[in-house]
Amino acid sequence: MNNAETLTQKWLRQNIQSYARGDRVYADVNAVLSRFPTIRPKTDVYTFDDGRTQLLLCIHGLLPIAFRQTSYHIPISVWMTYDYPRQPPLVYVVPTSDMLIKAGKYMDVSGRCRIPYIENWERKSEACNLLSLMEEMQDQFSREPPVYAKSKNIEARPPCGPGTPVKDESPRPSYRPIAQSLTDARPPPIPPKPGTSSPSRPQSRPGSVPWPGQPDPVGRVTSPAVPPRPILHHGLYAPSPQHQRSASMHNPYPASSPATHALQHPSLPISPSNQRWSMPPPQVAPNPQGAPSINQSPPVPPAGNIRPTPPYQPFLSPEVVTPPHASPLYSQPVPRPPPPNLLEEPSIEPREPDPSQASGHAPPRPMNPELLRLHADVHAKFSSELASLSQAMEMDADRLRAHQRDLLMGEPAIRDEMARLEAVRDVCSGVAGRLRGVVGDLEKNVSELKKKGDPEVDELVCSTTIVHNQLLNLVAEENAIEDTIYHLHRALNTGRIDLDRFLRTTRVLAEEQFMKKALIEKIQTGLPMSQWA
Repeated sequence: MNNAETLTQKWLRQNIQSYARGDRVYADVNAVLSRFPTIRPKTDVYTFDDGRTQLLLCIHGLLPIAFRQTSYHIPISVWMTYDYPRQPPLVYVVPTSDMLIKAGKYMDVSGRCRIPYIENWERKSEACNLLSLMEEMQDQFSREPPVYAKSKNIEARPPCGPGTPVKDESPRPSYRPIAQSLTDARPPPIPPKPGTSSPSRPQSRPGSVPWPGQPDPVGRVTSPAVPPRPILHHGLYAPSPQHQRSASMHNPYPASSPATHALQHPSLPISPSNQRWSMPPPQVAPNPQGAPSINQSPPVPPAGNIRPTPPYQPFLSPEVVTPPHASPLYSQPVPRPPPPNLLEEPSIEPREPDPSQASGHAPPRPMNPELLRLHADVHAKFSSELASLSQAMEMDADRLRAHQRDLLMGEPAIRDEMARLEAVRDVCSGVAGRLRGVVGDLEKNVSELKKKGDPEVDELVCSTTIVHNQLLNLVAEENAIEDTIYHLHRALNTGRIDLDRFLRTTRVLAEEQFMKKALIEKIQTGLPMSQWA
């Protein structure tokens, strides 16, 4: 096994032994892990549609896509069957708790993905691989995301009685605002218009209990019921309860309640943009009868991450009942500073109270336990990932240091080999020079022979002197006489000539042959021996 392999690659080689094409599985999965850092391998039991179960290799994680110029991550699981790559892998989209599967042409409700690339894989598997499948999934999911966010469940609230203030079912802070007039006289409740129903509010999240002194979350703020404006004397309309919240309706709690106090800040309607309570102080028409004003719903503390106001001692509102035809004066409410965003603050430490404002303010609000738990989970996750990453980086550093040592040790050997090759190069250069000289000489001789032309046949066969030519002719004639005698003997044996004729002809030829042999011997004797050497 190669020492340069990482822990993931070693684990992958150990868990692909049951695959027939283990090398192909390793190469494709390793390419996907290198291409997508958010994908991890694992082995798990997969249950087929027919009930069979097999321990398969699965790569799972987040597949990054870009939908409408925004990056998203789709959770997926890709199961490698034992017939891979002859059969395509099983691709699933695994939604989280706040996601739902978007069933479509290539997605079913179970999360199984069947894009055209998988269908082409079944027809021509040799031209497909896992990395191309992941890239096709990226392209398909970028055009048509397979999941969508789960919507919040909204539950309608039962209608309230006429003139009854709308109350939130979730727990409130330690104070409980109650709107009532300064006098004991309270007019009867105003009946609503026919067909008017109370508005609904979002359902409270189960199990979420706000801290004491902490306002309700934004999603749990409810709007009070708005009954019609009643007609009073002199043809004037009383302001609607929504506009009457800014009127002076403070009254201390009964003495039996230990935490009684008056709510000093006015109640504000919900703004659709940021779900905060915000509206300017309304203009209230004068009460011609001098009757006290009436609130149809208790004021609700503003939503948002703000510090609660400390409990004050009971006191009466400075505003009094105005006489008829007199305009009451209202002061502009002091704007509150923007609430801090705890989720975006870099530090999780609670804020220290300002020494200049220490008097009259409550102590710092304790941290949200859910936020603390999230911080702890994130810290634990980062710590575990950091430990594994540090171990992997340390192993990679050791591997790189080993490579460095090998490279440093190989430098002398490389230099020695270079010197030896240079010597061989010099020898080869000398031999090549000599061969070039020989080849040049041969080419020169060939050119000279071509200039002389082809020799005559007689010059090659005949001699240059008369004696040698005579000797050549005598040898040829002597051999011819011997051949003639041989053929005459054959003719005698076959009966083509008679014996007398054979004897006469043979006697003549033998005499001539003898004379020629004697002349040959004489010529050879007269020639110098140096010519025969």
